[in-house]
Amino acid sequence: MITKGKISAFQFYVMLFLSRTLTTVTYISSYTKNVRLSDMLVQPIFRIFFGIIIMIPVYVLYKKYNDKSVIDLARERSENLSKIISVFYVIAFFYFTVVTIARLDVFTGTVVFPETNVNFMLVFVIIFCCYGAYLGFEALGRSSVLTAVLVIPAIIFILCALTDKVDLLNLSSVFYNGVTPVIKTAIDSVGQTIEYAMIAIALPKVNGKLTKGFFVWLLSQTLLMAILFFFAGSVMGNFAATQLFPFHTLASLAEFAMFDRLDAIFTSVWIMCAFIKASLLIFLQADILFKAFPKIKKGSYLVAIGTVTIITNLVIAGEIERFSIIDSSIIKILVTVITVLLIPCILLIFGRKRSGEKCEES
Repeated sequence: MITKGKISAFQFYVMLFLSRTLTTVTYISSYTKNVRLSDMLVQPIFRIFFGIIIMIPVYVLYKKYNDKSVIDLARERSENLSKIISVFYVIAFFYFTVVTIARLDVFTGTVVFPETNVNFMLVFVIIFCCYGAYLGFEALGRSSVLTAVLVIPAIIFILCALTDKVDLLNLSSVFYNGVTPVIKTAIDSVGQTIEYAMIAIALPKVNGKLTKGFFVWLLSQTLLMAILFFFAGSVMGNFAATQLFPFHTLASLAEFAMFDRLDAIFTSVWIMCAFIKASLLIFLQADILFKAFPKIKKGSYLVAIGTVTIITNLVIAGEIERFSIIDSSIIKILVTVITVLLIPCILLIFGRKRSGEKCEES
């Protein structure tokens, strides 16, 4: 069953690190027009800046009400308001769940098993992630730490195996097409980080100081992004831009002893991170719905979410055009801005008005 226990800040940010790592390693080069891999080395600087800016409202709410989530605060203002906000967060998390599974479908259908129908595998993956959500937040926190013990050394191992292929001459000059495309890509990257919204929702479920952990998480996953792009650019050069999943191609170039390709390890990293991210997203959806509409059991919500996710992904499966429409940078930016910036700002305004009314009454 879905447990009510809390996890440590360390476990929480490890979970978010793995979740965001999936977004990084599934980078699709065709989405970043007019931006070269050399530009992606400096893009994280802008991304850190935008990431801090967008989280300011959540930070202010956390400092004032450190034991309450955005939805908890909305419930104090109005029950109907909290239900509306709850539904929106569920839709946002559901959207990112669908995109996560859809990318896995594109990857397995074009790279791993190009001649095989992977629809059955998608169904199995979604059921497995629903089971992960069913085990609860504490179980996901513990699983994330164990997964990180496997994922981080695997990434380091692949990168170490690529060091002899690094050629700095493959890197072009920074800002070759100007600064604007790089800033736009940084904004797109922030939009892909639904983990910001996860923080706003999961605050009451985490013990410890979250502010310091947030900066460590932001810097660590940004540093990982910069390192991966450095290796991709210095090893493959402009060839990386022709690959659908350049980091998978990069791993296939790695060699160690008798092993000519290490892309199988990279695929394992991808799958483990996908499980953590999708399970966490599904858990949050079920948890939010149960708190907003407690008459229905949490298990029923999980079954409903899993069923709708399976149907949606089976409709998208095998169609690159449909995937491109769903996996939209504009939609992601809008969803992230609304859930992380707009809604918390509205709650801050309501909070001030309420404080002002109390002062007038006294």
